[in-house]
Parts: sequence; structure tokens; C-alpha cells
Amino acid sequence: MSRMDIAIVGAGPAGSAAAIFLARKGYSVTLIDKEQFPREKLCGDFINPINRPVFRALDVEETILSQQHETVTSFRMTSFSGEEAEAALACRDEDMGLGLRRFDLDQILLQKAGSEGVSLFQNSRVRSIRKESNEWDLETDRGGIVEHLRARVLIGADGRNSWVAHHLGMVTAKSTRGRSVGFQVRLTTSGKIDGKVEIHLFPGGYAGVVGLGDHTITLGFAIDKGSLRQRHSTERLLDSHLSVNPYLKEILRRSEVVGAMRSTYPVYFPPRRSYGERILLVGDAARVNEPVTGEGIYFAMKSGELAAQAIDQAFRKSDFSASHLRLYERDCRSAFAARRRMNTLIRWLVYRPALLSPLIRVSATRTRLLDSLVHMICAPEVVGRKGAIS
Repeated sequence: MSRMDIAIVGAGPAGSAAAIFLARKGYSVTLIDKEQFPREKLCGDFINPINRPVFRALDVEETILSQQHETVTSFRMTSFSGEEAEAALACRDEDMGLGLRRFDLDQILLQKAGSEGVSLFQNSRVRSIRKESNEWDLETDRGGIVEHLRARVLIGADGRNSWVAHHLGMVTAKSTRGRSVGFQVRLTTSGKIDGKVEIHLFPGGYAGVVGLGDHTITLGFAIDKGSLRQRHSTERLLDSHLSVNPYLKEILRRSEVVGAMRSTYPVYFPPRRSYGERILLVGDAARVNEPVTGEGIYFAMKSGELAAQAIDQAFRKSDFSASHLRLYERDCRSAFAARRRMNTLIRWLVYRPALLSPLIRVSATRTRLLDSLVHMICAPEVVGRKGAIS
């Protein structure tokens, strides 16, 4: 039986970031994931510029930039009625966005955690969790080998359908029924994205497009489930819904689908309680994701950092109570409040093209509105002296 200070279930950006920050503070950390990395992940593959200071704080920016990627310098939005507008993402070259596969990003973060002394349990499924006195007992199955791990604090970083949250009763009885189904597919293209991340509107949904630097693009899109009453092939789905937008139609005309299409439902989840006695939830498990604007990875890593700070304070004060760890949820609300309000407004608008299309048309000639909006979403935050993001 192994003992450690913190066990983290889920090795995506939130779990790996939390592990790195905690290991640097001197804690013994084990990071557990049911998958063997590297692995594919449904994602829009756009790395918003706000992530760049976090990457520097984690000391992974150079490694990330060494991977195949596309530098993203501007944002473009179109409507199916023909309007389009464009805005620059950032003022400085070092703060540009990236088109990068999650396959590569998550592997880099996991490897960094390992280099910081974090114990990595890949291909390990947690079969049970129970609290015994002042410790958590986790039973894991790693390739048929059953092990028991003991930890003083637990972090659930295992995604939007978090098994940890469900197993420990942190999920309310509210329905998870949603409006839209999300999809991701990759295309090889004979054209160019020209360093843009693009949002294209079509009746009943929207699509995001970003290049990956090797004549491959990631196409992520959400469609109102009411219009998906029957199953379609990938090509039929793209043609029947996305091709209504002339700009998307042109992208699809000069592109070819590669690999399988992935899907998820629902696209949006309501927030859930993210703290308890000796436990915190981070990233998608804490419902801090945001699929429209590409800020989900930032929210994930930032929540991992805030969780590390809260747990460090809990150890220093020897107070692991729910009332003390509740401060983590307060810090998350404070850190994300303005961005989440903006995202809520944008999400509301993308399903109301009658309102958004005129705004796109106005923004094509009066750029201040779109420039300000993009700046609010993409402007990197300040890195403090100790490497924390403020």
C-alpha cells in the first residue's frame, strides 16, 4: 500500500497542472488516469492566448512550441447570411494563440508532472474510493493489478461526467439534458486557414475551425439536438447542416475528412459543488469549461492552480474541512466571473442569428466592438514574481 499527501484522479490539463503546482510545494502527489497517454481527446484544439502565461508558470511553453502547431494571430466570425468580421488576437508575438492537438498538449503536461516528482499511474481505473479516518483509500486496477493507495487529500479531475463526483455524492439530481450535441472531426485541406481561429454560424448551431500547421484543420461544431432526429454519416451531417454557411461550404469543398468523428452530449453543464471534506474538483469535473471561446483549457489549468493553493493552505493550517476548502470555490468564482458572464452572453447570441448577424455586419466596418470583445477573451493575464497567475 502506497501513501501520499494528494491523489489526483484524471490527468488532463486540470489534474496535471494541480499535480505540478503541488509537487513544487513539496507534497507527495500521485496522478491517476484510466487512459494510457498520449491519447486523443475531443477538443476544438485552439489554445487561447490567455494560456501562454500559465504555460510559462508551468515551464512547458518551449516544449509546446516545439510541437507541430499553427500560430493563430486573428479571429474571424461569419454568419450563414454572408456577413463576416475579423479582429487581431493579441498585440505581442509571444502571446499569440495556437492550433495544437490535445494529444500533444496533455502528454507534455503529464510528462512535466512526472519530471517534478509526481507518481504517474496510467492505464489505471479507480474501482472504489472510501474515507477511513483522516485518509482516502483508493482501490485501483492497473492492467489487472489491484493496488490500494492512501491519500490525505483527493482531487477529482476526471472530466465532465466525473466518476469521483458521482461516487462521492457531489452531483445533484438535476437533469443533464442539454440543447446541443457537440462534434469534432479533423480534415486535410488544400486551402489555408492563414493563422485564424474561426467561428461560423449556421441555423441551429455554430462551428469552430483552427489549423494545426500541417494542412490539417480541426472542425468542432455544436448542433441543436432537435435537428438530429436520425443518424447520418459524417459527410451527410456536414453537408446537411454546416454547408448552409457559404464560408463553411467552401472549407468543406476543399477538404477531406480524416479519422473518425467524435461526439459529446450535452455541450453545456450547470455548475456543481466542487469542494468537500478533504476533496476538491477541478477542470471539467468542477464544470468550469467553456466550449465556445476556447477558454476551457485555461479554466482547467487555472482551477488546478487555485486548488493547489487551497490545499497548500489546508496543510499549513491542518484544516481539511469542507468549510475551509470552500474558499477554493469562492476563488474560482472570483477568477472566472467576468469571463463566464461574457461567455454566457456569447453562447446566448450564437443561437440567435437574427441578433448576431447584424452585429457581425456592423463589426466588419466598425471594428472597436469586436476588438474589445476579443481582447477581453484573449488578453493574457499577469504573471506574478512567484510564477502564479494573477
